[in-house]
Amino acid sequence: MSGFSPVRLLGRISPGSKGVLFGPSAMPRPAPPALPPADHSAIVARLAPVLQGLNRDRTVHVDQIDRALKLYGGGAAVVALVVGWGIGGSFLGGLALMALAVVSVVILVMAKAEDGPRAETRRQIVAAVAGQMSDLIPDPAPDIPREWFAGLRLVQQVRKVIVDLRLTGERAGRVVGVTRVGLMFGEDRRYTEKHDKGLSVVMVQVSLPETAARTGVTVVTPTDASWNVRHGPKLSHGLKTVQTGDKTFDALYTVYGDPAPLTPALRAGFAGLERHARSAKHGLAEVAPGKGLRPWVVILPGQLVVLTPLAMFDGAFEPPAFWLPLDPDTLIPAFAADLAVLDGYLTAALSLPFGDIA
Repeated sequence: MSGFSPVRLLGRISPGSKGVLFGPSAMPRPAPPALPPADHSAIVARLAPVLQGLNRDRTVHVDQIDRALKLYGGGAAVVALVVGWGIGGSFLGGLALMALAVVSVVILVMAKAEDGPRAETRRQIVAAVAGQMSDLIPDPAPDIPREWFAGLRLVQQVRKVIVDLRLTGERAGRVVGVTRVGLMFGEDRRYTEKHDKGLSVVMVQVSLPETAARTGVTVVTPTDASWNVRHGPKLSHGLKTVQTGDKTFDALYTVYGDPAPLTPALRAGFAGLERHARSAKHGLAEVAPGKGLRPWVVILPGQLVVLTPLAMFDGAFEPPAFWLPLDPDTLIPAFAADLAVLDGYLTAALSLPFGDIA
């Protein structure tokens, strides 16, 4: 659409939302080394028709939002001016009320306008090229019931689960999954969605068929975790604390349930998991690798689950704001970086000595 565009004008002022679930995000991590030229060319060729369609849809969306801003913003401005000046009797008061009304309309319209294009852009790009960047397959409609998290016996009641990206497949002869997921807590009757009631994690699941016959559950929570994580297994799920006999490990982690799988070799393997701990205690920024909130580990019959707290989804693959064109030379490295980050968590979990767990 030609002519004045409120959306693009606002885009020069604000970079747009990053689509983060539970709060502001720090800057994404640097991209890994460039893909080999042949791989890059193949991905660009596969992505070209996808981006062409997405860019067309995004242009239409910008035009629609421009019309909405002009219509609702103009109407709100007129009503506010009439109320402030005509009824209140103050021209300056009318102008102030008009400005407030226009700003409110802009905030409401732009906030809603971001969600659809972001989700659709990520979905189509992931579906088109993830298979060429990873041996794992993206789940097109990831859904983890909140009741599943109760089975981990780790935290209090999970009220809402939002899966940002989930990859599944086989690695090292085991069925695996790596998921970036947001959890919100609270009782149904008193539930309100607030930033301080949620957390973000990368969750790695590794099949352990050799332990399928076990009946015990082992839950390991770091002593630097939040109060509800440290005490959730006991207060919400009735598990008892146990000691491993390793004073260094017991100072860093609290163990609930069956301590038998936590052999010396397995305890030593936690150092590999900790190298990916990058979330500051307040969860709003990253710290140096290995200095962040330590991971939580749950050993279930037939499965190992490792959950590492995130600095709000920092490092997540995010398309540009919906009024900007999609460029493969920018998107491909960004998506490759995101897959590399997730792969690092999975590789760390697979480095654990599973023979000891059995």
